[in-house]
Amino acid sequence: MPLAPPLSLRLSRSIAVAAATASPPLLVRRALPLLARASLTWTLLSRSPLPSSRCITSSAASPLPTQEELFTPGTILRCDSSRDYKVEQVLSDRLPYLFVYRVSHGTTQYIAKKMIKGEFDYQMKLQGLVSSSPNVRTVVDGNREHEIFIYPFFLGDLLQLSQRNLAPETRKDILRSALRGLIDLHTKYISHNDIKPNNILLDYEEGKNGDLTIKSVQISDLDDSVILSPEGAVQGPCCGNQIWRSPEAWARARQSFPSDVFSFAIVMIYVVTDRMVFHVGDDLLNAEDSWRHILRRHLSYFGDEDGFNGYMDLIGEENPVHDRVIGLMNDFLTGDGPQSFQNWADIDPTFRDLIVKMTRLDPALRITAQQAIEHPWFNEA
Repeated sequence: MPLAPPLSLRLSRSIAVAAATASPPLLVRRALPLLARASLTWTLLSRSPLPSSRCITSSAASPLPTQEELFTPGTILRCDSSRDYKVEQVLSDRLPYLFVYRVSHGTTQYIAKKMIKGEFDYQMKLQGLVSSSPNVRTVVDGNREHEIFIYPFFLGDLLQLSQRNLAPETRKDILRSALRGLIDLHTKYISHNDIKPNNILLDYEEGKNGDLTIKSVQISDLDDSVILSPEGAVQGPCCGNQIWRSPEAWARARQSFPSDVFSFAIVMIYVVTDRMVFHVGDDLLNAEDSWRHILRRHLSYFGDEDGFNGYMDLIGEENPVHDRVIGLMNDFLTGDGPQSFQNWADIDPTFRDLIVKMTRLDPALRITAQQAIEHPWFNEA
């Protein structure tokens, strides 16, 4: 049935507030606006400093740069393990935070990534919690002096590989492996906060006929991840990429494990159906009111009365998004009605059922990552 705005909206809402137990210093998020940083509220486990071990750096050809300088190809980076890594290629040099390099130790390739200043110990602790997970990419070495992490090298990511001619069962296997990684994160109370297909890495072998054999699947880029208490949340930032983020992220409301589940569901739709359901076109994505066009699709595709009311309770009347959402819902009365994903006839019914359960507007109504992997869609032949 087409979704219409509920006749009796409870307009007296109370805003949900994250119960912060710690507010770590120097937690500067490169992807967040300064205003959002100032109002950021975190619920985190307390930090315990790692043993101090200053790294030694050396290069016969060229001295190692200072922290603010870019490492050039040929630079030798010595890490805490006393291993030497040679910089082979600069992959990203977005000042002042993001330096990414392809490096080598012997014949093995790695990725070297400069961490946000002051987050070395916190990221070491966070990633250490999931270092045994085969489906989460974590640090394998590091340089404390220059705040650089060394990661395994992967050939591609799901954004790229999904465009290849992969069998449906291969796509499902990839998603199952990635979802196991998300479960491992959530089991340790880690909220990823930036789930998207290019943060799901794949290692593979390609046959002479172009067929791919997937060897490893790992969720990556834990830079924006946080350790939460079981009932904790992030509130204030607009986490994630606009094409993949949750509706509560658009409202800068409480964001937690269900937010990751929502984003993962949007990734699943892309991988299975080749549709980026929130890609409204480059012009609209870059518009000042991009929220209008994307959030309208959130409401249209994944709204129902219970989910809508819960979402409005979550964001509260004081949130500027509250009135925007009311306006978008009213638009459905005068224009095209909602296009509920539940009614998309060209989608496999079992897959459709899973996605609907993962994308409820109210985060409290979504199934967990563990419940998602137990859904019949992941277990049917």
